Amino acid sequence: MRALLLSAALLAGAQEPPSPPMTLPEAAPVSRDLAFLRSGPDASTLPVSAGTQVAARILGPLVAPATDPGRTLIQVELVMPLLARSSRTVLLPAGTRLVGRVHLLAGRYRFIDFQSLVLPDGRPLPVPEDTLRLGPGRLLATQDGTPALVTVIRPLRVEVLAQP
Repeated sequence: MRALLLSAALLAGAQEPPSPPMTLPEAAPVSRDLAFLRSGPDASTLPVSAGTQVAARILGPLVAPATDPGRTLIQVELVMPLLARSSRTVLLPAGTRLVGRVHLLAGRYRFIDFQSLVLPDGRPLPVPEDTLRLGPGRLLATQDGTPALVTVIRPLRVEVLAQP
């Protein structure tokens, strides 16, 4: 009876095993090409320097679809705003969600690139390729709520997308 109660207590407290950490790629050379993050071609923008980092957190578990594990998506939410280089102007507010694609290679997750973002008010926006990356660091836990850093990896001009 005692063994049965102990087994029941262990099962009740059992949690899913944590996802394996994601191996981040080696830092690629920073492109000198200017990227734009804006809602339209004529939108006014402010500069953000390559190397700028913003605090974020992983949203939800990292789950590979059964049919194509190479198309695993990761969502990261900014917990601090992205500010313009020369001012205190908020370009991307805290709460902005970034969506990236993760590949499964040799049984390990490998981060590829952010492709889009969703502002807190629900407006979606594409992200130019090779503009934002997770890191620095080599390993990143992939559980919901894990702190992370998002780094701007090439010179960027961003429209003021925060609501006043």
